[in-house]
Amino acid sequence: MKLRQLLQGLEIVGCAGDADREGEVSSVCYAASQCGKDSLFVAIPGLAHDGHDFIGEAVERGARYIVYSREMTFPDGIVAIRVADSRRALGRLARNFFGDPSSELTLVGITGTSGKTTVSYLLESMLSAAGFGCGVLGTVNYRFGGKVLPAPNTTPESCDMQKILREMADAGVTHVIAEISSHALDLRRVDECDFDLGIFTNLSPEHLDYHRDMEDYFRAKKRLFAELLALSNKPRPQKAVVNADDPWGQRLVREAAVPLLTYGLEGQSDITVAREEHSLDGIRADILLTGRILPVTSRLIGRFNLSNILAATAAATLLGAEPAAIEAGIRNLRQVPGRLERVQSPAGIHVFVDYAHKPDALTQVLETLTQLKQKRILTVFGCGGNRDRAKRPLMGQTATALSDLTIITSDNPRREDPLAIIGEIEAGVDPKEIEKTNSETPDFIAGRRAYTVIADRKAAIDAAIGLAGPGDIVLIAGKGHEDYQILATKKIAFDDRVAAAEALHARFAGCATPVFSVADVLAATGGQLAAGNADTLIYGISTDSRTVRPGNLFVALTGERFDGHAFVAGAVDDKAAAVIVAAGSGIRPETIGMRAAVIVVEDTLRALGDLANAYRRRFSIPVVGLTGSSGKTTTREMLCSILALERNVLKTEGNLNNLIGLPQTIFRLTGEHDIAVLEMGTNTRGEIERLARIAEPDIGLITNIGPAHLAGFGSVATVREEKGDLFANVRKTGTTVVNLDDEAVCEAANRWSGRRVTFSMSAAADVGLSDIRKNGVRGAGFNLLIGKAAHRVEMKVAGIHSLYNAIAAAATALACGASVEAIRRGLALFTPVSGRMEIVRLQNGAYIINDAYNANPASVREALLTLKDLKNGHNAYVFLGDMLELGDAAPEMHRKVGLLLATIGVAAVFLQGDFASVTAEGARVNGLDEGRIFLLKDDEEALAFLKKALRKGDWVLVKGSRRMKMDRIAARLIAEVGVAGTQE
Repeated sequence: MKLRQLLQGLEIVGCAGDADREGEVSSVCYAASQCGKDSLFVAIPGLAHDGHDFIGEAVERGARYIVYSREMTFPDGIVAIRVADSRRALGRLARNFFGDPSSELTLVGITGTSGKTTVSYLLESMLSAAGFGCGVLGTVNYRFGGKVLPAPNTTPESCDMQKILREMADAGVTHVIAEISSHALDLRRVDECDFDLGIFTNLSPEHLDYHRDMEDYFRAKKRLFAELLALSNKPRPQKAVVNADDPWGQRLVREAAVPLLTYGLEGQSDITVAREEHSLDGIRADILLTGRILPVTSRLIGRFNLSNILAATAAATLLGAEPAAIEAGIRNLRQVPGRLERVQSPAGIHVFVDYAHKPDALTQVLETLTQLKQKRILTVFGCGGNRDRAKRPLMGQTATALSDLTIITSDNPRREDPLAIIGEIEAGVDPKEIEKTNSETPDFIAGRRAYTVIADRKAAIDAAIGLAGPGDIVLIAGKGHEDYQILATKKIAFDDRVAAAEALHARFAGCATPVFSVADVLAATGGQLAAGNADTLIYGISTDSRTVRPGNLFVALTGERFDGHAFVAGAVDDKAAAVIVAAGSGIRPETIGMRAAVIVVEDTLRALGDLANAYRRRFSIPVVGLTGSSGKTTTREMLCSILALERNVLKTEGNLNNLIGLPQTIFRLTGEHDIAVLEMGTNTRGEIERLARIAEPDIGLITNIGPAHLAGFGSVATVREEKGDLFANVRKTGTTVVNLDDEAVCEAANRWSGRRVTFSMSAAADVGLSDIRKNGVRGAGFNLLIGKAAHRVEMKVAGIHSLYNAIAAAATALACGASVEAIRRGLALFTPVSGRMEIVRLQNGAYIINDAYNANPASVREALLTLKDLKNGHNAYVFLGDMLELGDAAPEMHRKVGLLLATIGVAAVFLQGDFASVTAEGARVNGLDEGRIFLLKDDEEALAFLKKALRKGDWVLVKGSRRMKMDRIAARLIAEVGVAGTQE
C-alpha cells in the first residue's frame, strides 16, 4: 500500500527524513520483532515497555517508516512521522492498511465485568441458528469459519483487531461478536472500529490495580456507548443493550448517547422473564420478548446465566434473529468453556470448573450452587499473584462461608510466593465459624464449615474429588478455561477440567457405573433400610444374578417365569454390596449373613425405574423419547445416524425398550454422551406413561398410531391414549414432533400445548418431501423440505413408509438442534437395520427382503406394497407368519392381509400360524389362485421349492411377528443360496 493511502485521516504533527508519500509500505507493525523490509513501525507506549525504545531494532529488521510521539532522532533513509498519540494512530493506520473491515461487517461489542464470554457464546449460537456467519473475539479464543486462534488478550491490540476483522470479512463472516475489555477501551484499541451494537452486562470491582477507582473503571466502559457507538457510521436505530438490574447499568441508561434496549430479571425492562425454573440440569424459563412469550431451555446453570441469556436475546432480536432461532441457539449451547463448566461424573458428583477469580463472581457462583445443592459443596480455589491483593481475604471469607469444605490452593502465583498468597486469603477466614482441618487428611466436619490448605493445585483437586460423594458439588474456581499455570516466569500446562477428569477416572476406574450411595437409593425409591450402612457406595446395578460384580446393587425382579428373590443369596455370595427386595418376599438380613445392605420396597420393578430416573437427572443432556405402532426402531436408527455426525449419542440397543430395558439403557449414560435417544415400547396400558416418567424426555416423537397389540389394548382408541402419554409427559419446556398425516397422532398432540415440530408428506409442515424418485433396489431420492429450502437426499431404503421414517427422523433431529447438512448426510448414510426391510441380493440374482423382526397390520401392508413396487415384472414370493397380540381383531386383520396379498401379484405365498387359513381365505376370495397358496408346515419342502423356482430378478419377502421366528427362513435362504452383496 502507498504511504499516502495509509496516512489518510491521520493527524500528523511533523515528518522527518525522506517524506516521499508514494513509497510502498509492506506491513504495519507495533512489535519490532514483526518488522521486515519496508515495514511501518508504530512506537506505542505499553504497560511494561515503550515501543520507542525498540525503534532501533525495528530499523535493523528493515522498517523504513516510523510513527512516533516523542522527541527522537532517526538515521538517514528513514521516513519518521510524528503524531500526538501513537496508540490512536496505530488504529487508524491499521484500519487503512486492512481496508476498513468493520464497515463490511455487523460488529457487536460486549463489555462489563462478568458475563461477557457467556453472552458471546449465547449470541454466537443464536445468530448461527439464524443462518448468519459468525466470528468471535473473546477471552477464550478468537474463532471464525472453523478456525480457532489463541487469545493473548480479551480484545486484540488495534492492529491485530483490524487484521482479524479483515480475515473474517474475507472468509464470509457477516457478524462479529467481540468482548471489549476496559483496558481495550482505555487504550483505544477499538476506536477505529464502527460498531453496530453494544452490550453492557454489569460492573463490579475488578482491575482496580489498573483503574484508579470504580468511577474510572465505569468511565472506560462508558466510552463504548457514549463515544464509539455514537460516532459509528452504522445506521441501526437501536445501538445498545443494557442490564437494567445493575446499578451502573441504570446509570448508563441515563448517560448513554444512543437509543437502547434494556433487559433484566427485576423491575421494569424491555426484555424480561415471566417464569423461571432452576436446577443442576439447567434453566427453563418463559422470556417476555416484544409482546410474546418465548419458552426456552438452557443447559447453563444459575440465575446470573438467565440474565446472560436475556442479554443475548435482546441483542439477537435487534440484529434481526427470529424467535425460533433465538430459542434454538439457547437450547443448542451445551456449556461455555470455564464458566460453570461441568465435568461429567458417573458417580453423581457434580463437578464444575469456573473462572470466578474475584469476590463478587465467587459469591454469585456459590450462592447459585447453594440454592441448587442436593448435599454438600466443596470448593477449591486460590488467587493469582501480582494482582489485586485486596480481594484475597474477601475471597477467603466468601468461599469458606458458602462451602461445607474449602481447599485453599495456588492459582497463577506468578512471581509471588504461593504460601504468602494463601496466607493473605486465610486472613479473611473467620476462625470462630470455620474450622481448619489437617491438610494430610482433610475431611468434612459434621455440623460445621471447614477449610484446609493444599498448595499444590493438582493435589487439591485430587483431594476434593476423593472426598466428594454422590450428590455433592465440587467447585474448582479461579482459572476456568485456562490451560496453563504461571509459576514465577514459567508457564506450565495445567487445565482444571483435565485435572478433575483425571481425578474422577483415578477414583472410579474399573468400577461399574452408575455409582450411588445406599442413602441415594433409599431417597430415590422410598425404600426402607433393613440392614447395612446408608453411606455404603454401590457400583453398578444388576437385575441378573449371573452378571453380578463386586460392589453391585442387585434388584430382585419377579416375572411370570422367574423370581429374582431366589437368587439374592447368590448375588451376595458374588459380593453384591446391596440388594433391593420386595416387602413380603421373605428375604431377611440374617438369611444372607448380614453381608450386604438390604433395601425393602413395595415393588422392585418400580424401584428400578425410580433409580433410572434419579440417574437420568444427573445429566443435563437432551433426551429423546420415541414410540409408535410401527417404524420405531428404523426411525431411531435414522435419527442416530444424523445425530452421530455432530454428537456422541446413547441409544436404545436391540429391543431394550420396556420397563426393564429402558432403565438398563439409562444406566449406560456417561459424561461422554451429548444426547440420548430412547425407544419406548408397550403392550399394556400405562407402560408409556411410566417409561416417559422414568426418562423425562425433552423431545417426544410418535411415528404413527395403528392397530398393534390390540390383545392388550382392545381398540385403536386405547392405543392412541397409550401412545399419547408420551406427549403428555414430555418436559414442560420440551418439544413434541408431530406427524400431521396421522389423524390419531394429531389427536394425541392435543394433549401438548408447548413447542412442536411437524412433518408431513402432504400438509404444510416444518419438514416435508417433494420430488420423490424411486430407484428400485438402490433405494429412493427426494427433496427434503426444511423451512423454505429443498435439500436433495439419496437414501438406501425402499417403500413410502421408509420415507415417512426418514422425515420423522429429520424433524426430530431438527428439534434436537441438528444442522440441516447433518440431517441430509445422516439420512444418506443410513443403512437398513437387520430384519427390518433389509434387502439382500442373492448369488443367483434374486433378492430377499428380510422384514422378519416383527409384524402388525400396518407394517405388513407397507411391506407388501413395497414388494409390489420393487418386483418390476419379476416373480414375487412371500413367507408370512401370523401377526400376534391383535386380540379379537385378529381374524379380521389377517383376512384383510389376505385380500391385499391377492393384489400384489405373487407367484407363491407360504403362510404360517394359527391364522394362516384365515389369511389364505382372504387371498382366495380376492382372486389369488389356490395353487399359489401354501400353508407352511415343512421348511425343507418350502425352501427346496423356492430354490428351484427362483430366477434372477425375482423377489422374496419374509415377514411375521417376532415369536413366529420367520427370520429362520431368511437365514436359511441366505445361507444356502449365498449372498452376492447387501445393497449399498
